[in-house]
Amino acid sequence: MEFPTLRAVQDELAALLNEARTEDGGHDVAKIRSITGTNAEKLAKIKALNARVAELKAMGHAAENLGGGNLSGDGARRYESAPLGGTKGVAPSIGQGSRQWAQEAAQVLTKAAEKHGVKALTSGAVDAPTMVRTGLFAMPTNPARLLDLIVDRQSVPGNEYEYLRQTVRTDNAAAVADFATKPTSIYTVASIPDRVRVYAHLSEAIPLRLFADHKDLSGFLESEMSRGVLDALEADIVSGATGGQNVVGILETSGVGTTAYNTSVPVTLRKARTAMENAHEAPTAWVLNPTDAEGLDLLTTADGEYVVDGSGYVNVFGNIPKIVSTSVPAGTALLADWNQCRLIVRQGTTIDADHSGALFDTNTVKLRAEGRFGFAVNRPAAFRVIDLTP
Repeated sequence: MEFPTLRAVQDELAALLNEARTEDGGHDVAKIRSITGTNAEKLAKIKALNARVAELKAMGHAAENLGGGNLSGDGARRYESAPLGGTKGVAPSIGQGSRQWAQEAAQVLTKAAEKHGVKALTSGAVDAPTMVRTGLFAMPTNPARLLDLIVDRQSVPGNEYEYLRQTVRTDNAAAVADFATKPTSIYTVASIPDRVRVYAHLSEAIPLRLFADHKDLSGFLESEMSRGVLDALEADIVSGATGGQNVVGILETSGVGTTAYNTSVPVTLRKARTAMENAHEAPTAWVLNPTDAEGLDLLTTADGEYVVDGSGYVNVFGNIPKIVSTSVPAGTALLADWNQCRLIVRQGTTIDADHSGALFDTNTVKLRAEGRFGFAVNRPAAFRVIDLTP
């Protein structure tokens, strides 16, 4: 289903219904001025548009649990979309995820238009289906971004949450003779209290007429602003400092392993992998900054030949997936078992629109994208920060 097509048909239908609206909230076909012909012909036109909307919605039906409209705390209309899930143990590709997001967003907006007319987006709020999904998901075969690696996602009912963090793991199991005292292994965990953080940003004031002139503008802005929220969250998952309004990142978490630069970048990366193997850790993915990934690809020998070959440094990275992300600072790489951290979701990304006050005087609208998230590193020893700077 193409979102602009559905939105255009829905807008046309909503405009006709609005034109026919009576003072008591009903509809009078005879009041429709934009369609020539008899009342029967006008009614046939409305029925055809309604059938077309149903057809387009059926083609794009991917989410089954979208909520209905209600009033938010400030009186603005809000449309809730249920947490998005998938088949347990099956991870959709990033392309499938994007298509599903577009389909779900289209359905949310269609519901809004059905209930409140063509200006539903610009007079209230829409909970945009977010790429942050709660539930159990398998590790993607080809992860596209760092957030894809975090498969443990938990919804929380309030602002505060608590989780367990393993701080000590000492295995002392051994062969024991009869009547001898068995050795004691040490597995220490600490209870960590925390709270979710708000990630948000605003758009500039946008002339309201643009939404009528360009049917795909709403979807474009929702996608861009939702992505911006997730990019900020992802950056803090890596580097968020303690004591601020952000989540505390991996680089600031006590107990995370480190590997110092040694001889060259490939040597350093390989030694980090060795350190994880010696610690009996099973890392699930590498994350490198684009600059460092480029440096590896362009590394040459003394004779000017590129070091990398068709194997793509398989002797360095092994069979562990590698992603490139600007969330990791240049000169630093991460190697981790990403199953040992958790993304906390209190509120998925919400797109709010305001057309009041000074904005009403200029016939403009501003959007706000906002979400509430937390992050927990359950086992710091499963993460390793690698220094790639000589």
